[in-house]
Amino acid sequence: MAVPNLNDICDCCGGYENQPFIQLFNDKCFKIVDQKDITGDFCLADVSLAVDGYTCIGLRLESSGGTLTLFDNQVIINSPSQILESEKEYVRGILLKITYPIYDNNSEEIALTAKSVKISIERASDMQSLEYPLHNLFIMFMNPKSNDPEDLINKIEIINPNVDYIVKVSALVLFGKAD
Repeated sequence: MAVPNLNDICDCCGGYENQPFIQLFNDKCFKIVDQKDITGDFCLADVSLAVDGYTCIGLRLESSGGTLTLFDNQVIINSPSQILESEKEYVRGILLKITYPIYDNNSEEIALTAKSVKISIERASDMQSLEYPLHNLFIMFMNPKSNDPEDLINKIEIINPNVDYIVKVSALVLFGKAD
């Protein structure tokens, strides 16, 4: 299989044409590509998750602190022994893609290193939120049939701190019922 040159698949890389990169191939494998060589892979052909429901999201995230809540399981833990409500659907997985514009509001090309939003992840166990930088892909799968709130992320939000461009957010949110 011929590996495409980075410039053939990415017209906005701003001089990163000699940088190794990760790419998803048709064989369901993420592969590390360095020039024309594949130096490693991570295959997903055997990954599956029980799904009781799903929703697709496609939204624009405004600049300068714009925030989107992708999901909120609204789990409130009152005691350490609490279990999730039986037969209720909770978010158990998400595939999230951020698409950045090529140019900012001033018609200047956005450097690859400047393409970043924040992802805020709230744990169901203690409602504590932590923020992490996010470039353009986030994937999370949890136990689809657990009744334990410790096994659940309560809420995920995306925050765009960039003042000079809007981003597009695409997500597939997967639901699983508690036993």
